[in-house]
Amino acid sequence: MIALISILLVLASVLLIVVVFVQNPKGGGLSSDFGAAQQLGGVQRTNDFIEKATWTLAAVILVASIGLTTIMKPAKVKEQPKKEQPGQKGPGGQQGGAQPQ
Repeated sequence: MIALISILLVLASVLLIVVVFVQNPKGGGLSSDFGAAQQLGGVQRTNDFIEKATWTLAAVILVASIGLTTIMKPAKVKEQPKKEQPGQKGPGGQQGGAQPQ
């Protein structure tokens, strides 16, 4: 399941990069390549599709990231018993190591 979501996340990320590169920040982009189709409304449909694809892919990345974070469990670390180090104070408040005489 984790592998499937990871693959989906990588694929959506690559597609989002491609879709963003197709867009032109000044409103041209892929739609400006159609030339005469501007009169027929083809440009508006192309821009709508690219915008919907951008938002959809961003949503897929968001949901997949949250899902992957939720599914993955941190590795359990075995707790080792704490050993008293020399020089640390022991239970009686005395310095470890030498016994009082």
